[in-house]
Amino acid sequence: MGATGARLTILTGAIALLAACAPAAPPVTPLSRDGSALEQALHAHVDMLASDAFAGREAGTIGEDLTLTYLEEAFGAAGLRSGTLDPGNPWREPVSYSRNGRTLDTYNFIARLPGSEPQAGAVLVMAHWDHLGYGSRCRANGDDRICNGAVDNASGLAMLIEIARTLAQGPQLDRDVYFLATGGEEDGLRGASAFVSDPPVPLENFVAAFNLDTEGIAPAGAPAVVLATPDPATTDKLMRIISGTAHEQGVELVPPDGRNRKFLRRQDGWVFDAEGIPAVLISTAFAQKERLSSYMRGRYHRADDEAAFVELGGAADMVRFHAALVTRVADPARMPRATLTPAGGG
Repeated sequence: MGATGARLTILTGAIALLAACAPAAPPVTPLSRDGSALEQALHAHVDMLASDAFAGREAGTIGEDLTLTYLEEAFGAAGLRSGTLDPGNPWREPVSYSRNGRTLDTYNFIARLPGSEPQAGAVLVMAHWDHLGYGSRCRANGDDRICNGAVDNASGLAMLIEIARTLAQGPQLDRDVYFLATGGEEDGLRGASAFVSDPPVPLENFVAAFNLDTEGIAPAGAPAVVLATPDPATTDKLMRIISGTAHEQGVELVPPDGRNRKFLRRQDGWVFDAEGIPAVLISTAFAQKERLSSYMRGRYHRADDEAAFVELGGAADMVRFHAALVTRVADPARMPRATLTPAGGG
């Protein structure tokens, strides 16, 4: 048995142990699972990543190792390659920061879909993998103290996997596409900050970044909203491509409101915006005012953010939309490279 096989055996035992020790979830009324094959695939990912066995995916815990191993297997099976520069530690890029006076060592996960013209730049798609774990950081739901983070952000991770799988099954793109699952997002966008400080390719190679966060709320056919820093110098061309893709895909785009814009500073794309990289979050969930408000008042950062409550019809729509959008942005003729000027810089 090789090192990978031994690690998987250990992790399998850890899953069984955690599942046996985890508090039983309260009775819920599951949402309907009827839908497309893609929607069913998303549910399967969320069911696993947001299970009690993963213990809330907190950075620096066994839940982190289970999550990163799951991502390694999923992206490897889809035919992607590691996007890190360390051949001795593929897929995982170390991230260290301080929390409550102690150093926390965690990881970003980085995968790459090779393009035929990597010299033409790259596209980035990202979602944060970490959540709040269990115990004092988690707002309990009765005796349940595991913050499973199904909507936030197992839904985004599931989309990241399926967008990668969709693109890998199609014709080779011109540009490389990097898939980044950040750690430490819940501690202040730490993984995203580490990535821009030490990227696998020069940061200016990235022509656009797309973030996937908190998407498991909207039904199929729901409209979407585009959240982005309103900087015409970096987003005008990208916005035209987004609009054209929405028209071709039959996706209705609605304007953001003030609450949407406040969220910009709290998501990983903000870090890339600060470096002059066009970074957007295109979401059906954030276009659902009542559903989103209900989630934020109720299950957000609580132990009842569980897979049984997740609605992934809109997420499936956004997987198809992002696959089409990334295909266009990966074409240098459609999205020429621009000279980046960091925000606030000269």
